[in-house]
Amino acid sequence: MTNNDLWKFGKGWLCGYTEDKELIRRVKRYKKDWVILADYFKNDRLIGVQFKIPIEQRHAAGGF
Repeated sequence: MTNNDLWKFGKGWLCGYTEDKELIRRVKRYKKDWVILADYFKNDRLIGVQFKIPIEQRHAAGGF
């Protein structure tokens, strides 16, 4: 099971958090304008990533 969440982040932005490794790979590869705000590690292994997403791409962010 993976943990995903999406919320408003100020005017014009959304934030998304995911622990889904495949989703993280796809976002890093195809969504160059999504900013990584934080990487979360446990025992030196990546467990989650938080992204800052332009509000115009809220439909593309529905995967969260």
